Amino acid sequence: MKPARRRWIIAALVAIGAGFAVRFGWTFPWTQTLDTLADADWALLGAAGLMNIVSLMAKGSAWHLLLRRLAPLRAGTAQAATFVGAAVNSVSVSVSGEAARAQMANRRDGVPFTLAVGSLVVSRVVEAIGLVVFLALAFILLPPWAGARPIGFILGGVAVAVMLGYHLVLGKRPLPALSRISRFARGGLFGPVALATLSWVAQWFTYHWSIVATHTTITPAASLSALVLANLAGILRLTPGNIGVMQGSLVLGMQAFRIPAANALAAGLALQAVQVLPILAIGLAIGGARSFRFLAARRAGAV
Repeated sequence: MKPARRRWIIAALVAIGAGFAVRFGWTFPWTQTLDTLADADWALLGAAGLMNIVSLMAKGSAWHLLLRRLAPLRAGTAQAATFVGAAVNSVSVSVSGEAARAQMANRRDGVPFTLAVGSLVVSRVVEAIGLVVFLALAFILLPPWAGARPIGFILGGVAVAVMLGYHLVLGKRPLPALSRISRFARGGLFGPVALATLSWVAQWFTYHWSIVATHTTITPAASLSALVLANLAGILRLTPGNIGVMQGSLVLGMQAFRIPAANALAAGLALQAVQVLPILAIGLAIGGARSFRFLAARRAGAV
């Protein structure tokens, strides 16, 4: 395709998207959304914020378990790097937060940068297995529809088979294609996957309580759907902190549960605030403390 024609096509798509955005913004019930936010339950939003912190702590602990056998990564460094990475992700796109985590592990504990990056890649795999376990438990204990419980047992069986298969076979004789995973998971996958599952459970509470805080009547099945849809929509991280992407996925996903768009958008904005503002404050506090230590060390060296 010629460059000029490609530019015209891109311009046309942008114009069409802008037209839909203007129409949506003109017809959307913004007043109802703002009124819903103003009347939110701050106690529930605070509880949701605490659960989001618990989710990140579990995520950091899972990463620490994966990396500690290969590098001298301290638990405190893993937690601090995870919070700083989450703060970076809240104001950036792509995988900037993961790069910040690897750099912090390198600077604080001398973990080789490539090793830290490899462990973060494997942690993504562990998080995916944790999601399968989480969905299995959710479908079994709180089936969102009549036939969900058998699906939950199947998902649970798949997750257990993967972990047992690794422990009994790949942990002893790793395949070349899976050498990276076997390198970081020499102690087994059960501990990291359990922590990853805990992280997903805490995220579910974060979503559910944030939505309920806007006085929106919602079932656990609806908040579970919102969690899954928002994470699927935000895989590519097209916007800083996935702002707009999360709200759009909630508006679309919650329509299936007959939740008004204004309530869904208010819930999405409240959820974004709960996930971003406390973590950004913690990340800035950690980064600030590190900066002060770095300046003090430079001054001491100059004396």
